[in-house]
Order: sequence, then C-alpha cells, then structure tokens
Amino acid sequence: MTRLESDYYAYMGYDPEHAKSGLSHYVPLFAKGPVLELACGRGEFLSLLREAGVEAEGIDLDEGMVQAATAAGHDVQLADALTGLRSRADGSAQGVFSAHFVEHLEPDALEDVVVESARVLAPGGVFVAATPNAACLSVQGYDFWRDPTHVRFYDPRLLAFYCAKAGLEVVETGANPRNHGGPPPGALPRGARVDPTLHPDIVQAVQRLSRDAKKRVPDADSPWHALGHFLALLDERLRATQQELADLHQSYAELLGQLYPPNEVYVVARAV
Repeated sequence: MTRLESDYYAYMGYDPEHAKSGLSHYVPLFAKGPVLELACGRGEFLSLLREAGVEAEGIDLDEGMVQAATAAGHDVQLADALTGLRSRADGSAQGVFSAHFVEHLEPDALEDVVVESARVLAPGGVFVAATPNAACLSVQGYDFWRDPTHVRFYDPRLLAFYCAKAGLEVVETGANPRNHGGPPPGALPRGARVDPTLHPDIVQAVQRLSRDAKKRVPDADSPWHALGHFLALLDERLRATQQELADLHQSYAELLGQLYPPNEVYVVARAV
C-alpha cells in the first residue's frame, strides 16, 4: 500500500469542498445504492451520496485516503480497485463510480476494471468514470502532469469503447460544466464595439457650414460637398475597421472556448 496520493493532496492543499462542488454533477446519475466508488480518496463523493440518501462504499489503495474517508464515517476498503471489485458478487451493485482514477491506469488494467465493474453491476446499474480532459489546454499542458501517478489521458469515446467492449450500454459522454476553470484571466478579451454611423451628423454639419443656406444639400462642385463626401467615406471605413475588430474579438473568444473547455470529461454506461 502507499500514502503518496494522500501526502500529495495534503502538500498541494486541495480543498475537499471544491472537489465536492464538481462531483455534485454526478450525484443525480445514481438513484439508488449500493454504489461502489473506485479510488474514493477522502470520500467527497461518498459524502454527497450519503447526503442524497444513497448507500455507498469505497475502495482506495492509499492508506492516508482510507483513513480520511473512514474518519468521515464511510465504509472504505484498503485495496486496489481490481482486488476490491473481484471480492464483490455478480450483480451486487447498482452503481460503480470513479473520478480521476482511470488516468492512473495502463490500458490493459483499465479494461480489466471496466470488465469487473460490468460484472458486479445489477441489470440497469450505472457505471460512471470521470477523468481529466485532454482537449483542455491548461489540463493537457500543465495540470495533468503535476500528479506523479498519472499515466495517460483517456478520451470519453475511448472510455465508451471499453464500456461497450465489456457489454455495457453507453448512455452518455460529455464534459462536466461544474468543473470548468476557463481561460486564464489575462487571456480574456477586453471587448469590442461598432459605433453607430455618423453619416446623418456629417450631412447636418455640412449643410450648416454651406454658404448656400437656402439649399438642403450643397452643389456637387461645392467644397463642402467634397468635405462631406470625404467625412462620410472616413466614417464608413472606420466602422468597417470596428466591425473587423469585433469579428476578430468574437473569433478569439470562440478560440478560447475551444482551447479551454471544462477540465473534466466522463462516460456513463448501463448494465443490460
């Protein structure tokens, strides 16, 4: 057994309430227990299920995590996920859940975990796995590699493949909107605007300045007419430049949205 993850969490100062905020997205997926959480950590999700009145227990390999979860009143087994799953009877669980666990596994080990999870699920039972989103720039380039026990990313469609291969019916893949840090504040666009046209004001000013006050519009050969034409052209080009800047601002905002989607993705599958 190990204490690496619990020591790492303590050193990094990870806030359990912040974790619960993101995990709350998955609580409605489990209508009844028992639910088995793999790599349950300090028990944040187990606490959420308990608050929702859903029976749940956990498995974790880290002694420090098990101590914390047990101190919070949860039933947690000190074991690796496969050992814990293999100790369960067929169809004995209504749900199997994991958050930020599969990225610690090699593909062969992940496949075994999904197969065993499918075995212990009762018909209609739900399997849910949440994992860091490789499509998010901050996760891909920085956050993922801070954890010394991470092995590789798993795209939700790849997780769906393993679920289908194990005989589970894939219900949903998606991104967790409650776990969305967004782009760095300094990268956010400052805003852009397109001002209303000044053409009516230009016409009015030229009429006022024109020596031919009796005419609504100066003669075509009047210098005031030429000035009005120049100012109208200048206004048109300025507005076109503003529109181009606004379009560029919109494109940049959309690019940020693509580079910084939610930090977490997941798959939901059902036992048939």
